[in-house]
Amino acid sequence: MKKFIVYLITSSVLLFSSLQTTYAVEKKAWVYVVSNGDSLWNITSKFLTKIDYYTKLQQLNNIKYPKRIQPGSVIRIPMEWIKHTPASARISFIQGESLLLRDNKLIPLTASTTLVLGDEIRTSDKSSATVVFADGSEMVLFKNTIIAFDHLSSYGKTGMVDTRVSVIQGKVETNAKKNKGPGSRLDISTPSAISSVRGTMYRVSNNQKNISTVEVIEGTVAVAGEKSNNSIKVATGQGTRIEKGTEPTKPVPLLAPPHILTTQTFFEQAPVIKWDNIEKAKRYNIQVSPKKDFKRIIWGQITTDTFIVLPKLNDDMYYYRVTAIDALGIEGKPAYKNFTLNLSPRAPQLKNIPERILGNSTLSMLSWENSVDLTDRYKVEVAKDEKFTQLVLNKNITGNQLALPNNLAFGNYYWRVSSIVDTDKGPASTPLMFNWTTTIETPQCNAVASSGIVDISWKTIKNDHTIIVETAQNDQFTQGLKAYQISSEKNHIQHTTNDELFVRCKITASYNNSTIESPWSKTQHTTQIDKGVMSLFGFILLIILI
Repeated sequence: MKKFIVYLITSSVLLFSSLQTTYAVEKKAWVYVVSNGDSLWNITSKFLTKIDYYTKLQQLNNIKYPKRIQPGSVIRIPMEWIKHTPASARISFIQGESLLLRDNKLIPLTASTTLVLGDEIRTSDKSSATVVFADGSEMVLFKNTIIAFDHLSSYGKTGMVDTRVSVIQGKVETNAKKNKGPGSRLDISTPSAISSVRGTMYRVSNNQKNISTVEVIEGTVAVAGEKSNNSIKVATGQGTRIEKGTEPTKPVPLLAPPHILTTQTFFEQAPVIKWDNIEKAKRYNIQVSPKKDFKRIIWGQITTDTFIVLPKLNDDMYYYRVTAIDALGIEGKPAYKNFTLNLSPRAPQLKNIPERILGNSTLSMLSWENSVDLTDRYKVEVAKDEKFTQLVLNKNITGNQLALPNNLAFGNYYWRVSSIVDTDKGPASTPLMFNWTTTIETPQCNAVASSGIVDISWKTIKNDHTIIVETAQNDQFTQGLKAYQISSEKNHIQHTTNDELFVRCKITASYNNSTIESPWSKTQHTTQIDKGVMSLFGFILLIILI
């Protein structure tokens, strides 16, 4: 009989204990999935605050063989039983000079700084930083931002982390890791609002008037006013605005990503980026990062224009993103694009040579100043077009001048020079244009008219030259125009006419597959020449008659 009473009492106690435990689990519990080699003892030792929870955990989960638990089995553990310890955060990236406020003292923030409860970070006008929390969630601090760490704790080795941060001023962008249990928490508050989230990407800002915005890029965020018990859900692609002491506004769609007009991705000078205007946009935010995920922001600027000149950075590949900001101050969805800079070694300064260069002369030389950077050699390019798609000369030389080849066809050309260090070629200089040509001496033509015949003569020309003779009835050479093309074997021709005649000539030649011409000679007028001859003949005739 005694045994029965003891058994009944024991059973009642176990039942009451089980009911208590079940009630606690239903309130808040962490679910653990058993791995190969796990035992209830090891699980208790690793995660729970007391080893005494071993028996309660066995009863709670109806485990018959605590030393041999089937892998994949699920064990429910009350949150109150789990180890709870302080956590820390770290700096994964820092750009520019930022400060850390700790124990009422401001000290420089460095990449090796470990962040703890009560710390405060302050970025400057030209700095940004990225914080990594204990669970791997990341927060990017934009310029002129102040945040404080209000709560940093973790639930042992469960992966659950409780993080609470205040954005006192400025703007942050958070990439939160997925929820690993009921103890996982990431709250970001401002003087006007509180946002709570897990497994999402979103931005939170607060200005000097304590007006806050929340913009969700991915996932869903619960947002409430500072003194409100009611929260609203802000979904992917939505934003809200909260003024101090008020409820959040109804979520509105984020402005669309601006359409980037700049197609160029390789730059040898400071890039100019342009985009289409968005109707409801009041401003645009442009940021540059060395990584596509923008966890490292190295430059940023807000403008009312639809273009911007990006800074001169070290030669490398980068990414920029452009977002539109509406009248409420809510920032929209980003447009992304990569670009590559090649700004060094710097190009040399080209010397101002004559725009017209004579072939086979002492002026047929391209020259430039030595580069301000230490260079091994220079790359010289000569092309027929300003975009250098039709190259006619492409040479690497060690000096700072280059003679143009004699077989270069005459015409207009563009030239530029780049500096080279080892295998690294820098940007090209600003191109200059020149006209490559030669000169032919202007011929002297003589025209003498006699008895209806005009004798046109000139000095003998070179064998590879040709002389062009034109005759006309007016000095504009538009009436009765006749042209003669004569080889070097002749030095005169005869033209039959009883009319007044105008005569001119020029020399042409073919050099380097190009035709060049001399200027026209001085125009000859046969009437003037004829009158002189007739006057002399009349004078002689008068003497004979006398």
